[in-house]
Amino acid sequence: MPLSPPTTAAEVTFNIHEVGDFQPRLQQWQSELKHVSSARELRQRIQDAPPLLRSRLKDHGYCDAYLAAYVDWICQLSKTTAPNWVTQSNRIADSACIDDAIDISQTPEPFRQRNLFTIPENVVQLRRGRPKKSAAHKLKSNAVRQQRYRQQVKAKLARLEQLERELSK
Repeated sequence: MPLSPPTTAAEVTFNIHEVGDFQPRLQQWQSELKHVSSARELRQRIQDAPPLLRSRLKDHGYCDAYLAAYVDWICQLSKTTAPNWVTQSNRIADSACIDDAIDISQTPEPFRQRNLFTIPENVVQLRRGRPKKSAAHKLKSNAVRQQRYRQQVKAKLARLEQLERELSK
């Protein structure tokens, strides 16, 4: 049975048993983050600390460091306060991991602080104003609005009928 895409940072690390499992889960989460439009929703998706993978994967802490750096970085870009778990010392890679295909001077600071030299993909695009509402929420709101309108019309008709009766007496 395939896993559902992670919706929170903590869910990214669920059911990861090999280093190769991390990147697909992270990419699934990034795909989910593209739908986040408010700072409040972003905070909800990053607030819980993900379980550490270091002891399970024996990867020198790269996966834990990358996830912490990524969350810290998107918080900086979106001007949102990063959760406390991203600053934990066990979320720093033991040794440097350098992506040879990039200019390391372009690496964002949260990644540098965790010994990771890469350029991540920004998927979070927060916007001002009200958060987006789901289609189900819109349908429910419209149904309530329609019901309220019908009650108002019914009340007006009842009042009109009462006035007619009073006039005809």
